[in-house]
Amino acid sequence: MILLIDFNDILRATLDEDCGNEGFIGIAPDGDRYHVVVPVDRQIARGLKAGHRPRDGTPFGGYKDWHYFRCPGFKRPARYHEAEIQKVRIEQAGANARTLKTWAAGRRIAVKITASSTG
Repeated sequence: MILLIDFNDILRATLDEDCGNEGFIGIAPDGDRYHVVVPVDRQIARGLKAGHRPRDGTPFGGYKDWHYFRCPGFKRPARYHEAEIQKVRIEQAGANARTLKTWAAGRRIAVKITASSTG
């Protein structure tokens, strides 16, 4: 089975590095579904990366035993121009999509990135 992940969901989880939040794609243990967790406060996310997980095993309101991929943020261009910001964000989301596929493959989950039909 191949898990289809909409590129727009990866784009939604790809935030500005300076916003103070991070985005995650959560994949079910059996690889049959996913969800987007965004925004996640960076301080909470850092605690999770350091191994300080909530006692119920559900990271930042996520689901127990799911796999969570952190989507690295994009660096906003110095010049505030909406088209340029969107271009940089889409490029980072593309890099995140490629890394997500490799990360999921390491967990024996096949992922295909799709384009949204509602785009």
